[in-house]
Amino acid sequence: MQNALPDQTRHLKKKQLRDISHKIRRVQLRMHNRKAKRNIPELNVELNSLLKRRDIIKNGNMMKTRKIPRSQKKCPVCNCGIGRGYHICKSKPSSSTNGKVR
Repeated sequence: MQNALPDQTRHLKKKQLRDISHKIRRVQLRMHNRKAKRNIPELNVELNSLLKRRDIIKNGNMMKTRKIPRSQKKCPVCNCGIGRGYHICKSKPSSSTNGKVR
């Protein structure tokens, strides 16, 4: 008889199940809302997809996906990496002045 190792992803599964259960409950509540009667088909599709995801996680068919790092945006003018927020290009000195300031 082999000793069964505890599931290494158990805490992740519990967390994902909790999050999906909350989403399912919110969709169900929106379906019962009187104003949402015209959106019932869309909510039904959303609910079915959430239920399917919950079943996949419960059955242990969870696939780990690696995060792919985003490629850094480059400024076409100065060829510097652009992060968050504003980017102000620092122009290169022109060749006629050779970088000297008058």
